Amino acid sequence: MFALAQGMFWAGIAATLVMGLGTAITVATIAVLAVSAKDLARRLSGASEGGGALIMRGLEFGAAGLVLLLGVGLLFGYIAAERVTCL
Repeated sequence: MFALAQGMFWAGIAATLVMGLGTAITVATIAVLAVSAKDLARRLSGASEGGGALIMRGLEFGAAGLVLLLGVGLLFGYIAAERVTCL
């Protein structure tokens, strides 16, 4: 909208596409790093053995729980800040 209001429609489209490309590169890089870190942790812990696999599974569930708690905390923070009532 800003680019259109300034008479720079095509510059706005180009900027949007470049921002989308940057976001895609960032997300892909983070995903590759996460998978690589998991593989490294699996090799270091000896996950092919019973105890190592159990430790890895516990770490994965713990990390998932932390992400869930962060999301719930953000949701409740938003609700409290906006004084929105949930029906």
